[in-house]
Amino acid sequence: MFSEFSAAARAVITLAEQECRNASHYYLGTEHLLLAMSIAPPADISEYFDQAGLKPWEVKRALREVMEPPSGHPWEGIIVTPRAQRVFSLAAAAKRSASVQPLDLLQAIIADGDGVAARVLKRLRESPLTRL
Repeated sequence: MFSEFSAAARAVITLAEQECRNASHYYLGTEHLLLAMSIAPPADISEYFDQAGLKPWEVKRALREVMEPPSGHPWEGIIVTPRAQRVFSLAAAAKRSASVQPLDLLQAIIADGDGVAARVLKRLRESPLTRL
């Protein structure tokens, strides 16, 4: 599946996996994907954040506040959650160019609507005063 992903989208996924390890999480969820996008925003994500009136550090801080604490789950590698798998499929189905771009991933997260990342983005867009 990832052969359809651009180098920038694969870099987001790679950084998301690293953030899973950093957080001692055994799963890759939408929150890790959005966290990766806020740590090292690709150009299309930076443009989205600008248009939405969001700062990457705000997104990162909001995600870290709601992410689960480190897991005591035995380490057997990273499991991709069903929601993240669905986001990958949605992004591949809705891609607007020859390959999946980071913005396709972000739009799939938003379209899916109920993951941690989608809820954080919704809250940040709806209540800018709580971001300060």
